[in-house]
Amino acid sequence: MNKVSVAIYFLSMSISLLCAYALADPIKIDDINYTSTIVEVGAGQPTIVASDINADGNQDVVIANASDNNIITYLSDGKGTLNRGGIFAAGDSPSGLALSDINADGHVDVVVANHETSYITVLFGKGGGTFVEPPHSPLNINVKPHPHVVKLSDLDGDETPDLIVDNRSHNGLLVLKGLSAGRFKTPGKVINAGGDPYRGFAVRDINNDGFEDIVTPNQRDIGVLLNTGDKQMRFSLSMLAQPESPFAIELADMNGDGNHDVIVATNGSVITIMLGDGRGNFLKVAKSEFNASAGAKQIATGDINDDGIDDVLISSWSGEVLAILGTKSSFKSISFKHPQISNPWSLAILDINQDGKSDFVIGDGDSKRAAVYVSSNDL
Repeated sequence: MNKVSVAIYFLSMSISLLCAYALADPIKIDDINYTSTIVEVGAGQPTIVASDINADGNQDVVIANASDNNIITYLSDGKGTLNRGGIFAAGDSPSGLALSDINADGHVDVVVANHETSYITVLFGKGGGTFVEPPHSPLNINVKPHPHVVKLSDLDGDETPDLIVDNRSHNGLLVLKGLSAGRFKTPGKVINAGGDPYRGFAVRDINNDGFEDIVTPNQRDIGVLLNTGDKQMRFSLSMLAQPESPFAIELADMNGDGNHDVIVATNGSVITIMLGDGRGNFLKVAKSEFNASAGAKQIATGDINDDGIDDVLISSWSGEVLAILGTKSSFKSISFKHPQISNPWSLAILDINQDGKSDFVIGDGDSKRAAVYVSSNDL
């Protein structure tokens, strides 16, 4: 190959690379300008979680790649860039992620829900953003038909994270008490949620008693499970009827009153916010509804505009992402699309450039791409 051919080759490669990572049109949310870049992830519908996994004070991103049977990490430099970290085996079909220090060694660990299996995978953080699978992983938990979503939360108040997994065939959740050294007590305890929490659940203290409670999206209602606080991980169940089947659900303080509110997305096009009263009730008369594009998948929460009030992002398979900004009065919403993210699936909200305003990552459900949106005041 002569010098001219080499120059043309490298020029064409550079153009291809620029096209692959081309910026989409900037978007504006509540007077905050965002620019985006594309990063490569693995195959399969992704799950994205944000956490500081290398203890440098910056929030990083962990992404589960369902078809590649691994997780990939992107490490934040605190200046607006996510740099690719490592790739770690995560069992078959990783579909859900939960991050916490479960073995009390000061490093963030990962628990993975392995779809189409009967087990979960545990990965211990080793510092610097690396992970290793301990000898007691994978852990057979025998949920039916298989795990979709995992959460880590201290349900019994012993300062050790417990593991919560959806258990659809038993109309509820499976809770495994957290033990020392990053282990969980098996076979676990089945918690009745009154229905089939197919695509997840949310865990927060919704009645302000110091114990974590749970809400679940069932077939035609929402299960509200209040922790009795008796150290036995028992819950009292009430049902909140819904006109349409809820698909995704989250908890956040959307009006800044100190109480958690419930955000519900149907698989159609309706997003509902019902305000919590701080006693475990959600007020039907004080609700707001938003129209979104069809196929809602996941909800991410965080303070996007740095006003001290929670906001949400909601992904929809049909292409749009809906942002709802919490306020003390009426909520505000904006929808947007990224030209290279055809089927938004998973999202995470984090501050990548340390400017106090939240940035976000959106994973495509039908490609190996994720869009990274970073706030910018230079436009």
